[in-house]
Amino acid sequence: MKVLHLAAGNRWTGAAAPAFAEVAALREAGVDAHYAFVGGYKLEAKIGRLDYTHAIIAKAQNPFSFIASASAIGRLLDHHGFDIVHAHLTYDHLLARFATRGRASIARTYHSRKVIRSDPFATSLLTRTDVVCVINDSLRDAPPIRNREPLFTPPPVDAQQFRPDGLDVREKYAIKSDTLLVAVIGKLSKGRGFETALQTFADIQKRMPNSRLMIIGHGEHRPALENIARDLGIASSVIWAGYHEDDLADHYRAADFLLFTAKGSDEGHRAVIEAMACGTVPITAPLPGMEAIAGDLPLIATDGDLAKHLLTRIDRLDDLREKVVDRAGEFTYARAAQRLLAAYSRVL
Repeated sequence: MKVLHLAAGNRWTGAAAPAFAEVAALREAGVDAHYAFVGGYKLEAKIGRLDYTHAIIAKAQNPFSFIASASAIGRLLDHHGFDIVHAHLTYDHLLARFATRGRASIARTYHSRKVIRSDPFATSLLTRTDVVCVINDSLRDAPPIRNREPLFTPPPVDAQQFRPDGLDVREKYAIKSDTLLVAVIGKLSKGRGFETALQTFADIQKRMPNSRLMIIGHGEHRPALENIARDLGIASSVIWAGYHEDDLADHYRAADFLLFTAKGSDEGHRAVIEAMACGTVPITAPLPGMEAIAGDLPLIATDGDLAKHLLTRIDRLDDLREKVVDRAGEFTYARAAQRLLAAYSRVL
């Protein structure tokens, strides 16, 4: 079996990371899987050296660049003879339809509810799609796709990088071993739940003065968030760690808990799975699809009181660390490959 994944992204966020992880998972399982993406950005510097990655999707999205990208994908298809072309974004989906011209089966993963539409254009693409996947279990009930038996394909986690044993960054940030460290991660933008995270931490610190908050990420909303932290009286306890990729697991391992308060642009809740694999206990808002990740673990604050939910679990922290690591085993590369191969095999 030969598979080509398409993700018209140019950075290691959104759909790009889980799409690439699926390629890596398939390759570990012995599948000749490749990854096509947008070149000319940091993402190419990160993965472009690999012989199974192809920076052939044009930066611009206009009729001329579309034809060039579809032609490049078609040539890659001719050369490798892919059986499956797996698209992750709507633009990829359209590229896959034009590039394959019936020479390969098409799969599509939907990464957010807003892109699951029922207009004539979206319906036309879906009609000619052989495998439908969703990165969030709750998306399976979306009316346009619910009758297509969509497969839940959660973000695969790299167990070599995200694991409970390894370095952490407590010493780097002068965090004492007996300090309760709460982490939050994401792009620092409006609507990403950071205001809730800061208020939640302020409530936690009233009960746990020996605690600190680490914010992992960067973005234009940081000055406003810094003002909120000052108004809440917690500014001296907040660590603005910035954006991290290669040493992200070290930051997770430093934390006791991860606060997850809002969905990102990609609704796979990847950070929750990565934190679990590192032995960091996520405390999450009742977001759609979170039950499928948490399983039967008490990680979701169903009443919305994140601070209370976290504080009542401090005494069980060691036990919960072990359990979240075990639960993360459901999202390893091996399990991801099994899910995808089962779906692909049905149409080949």
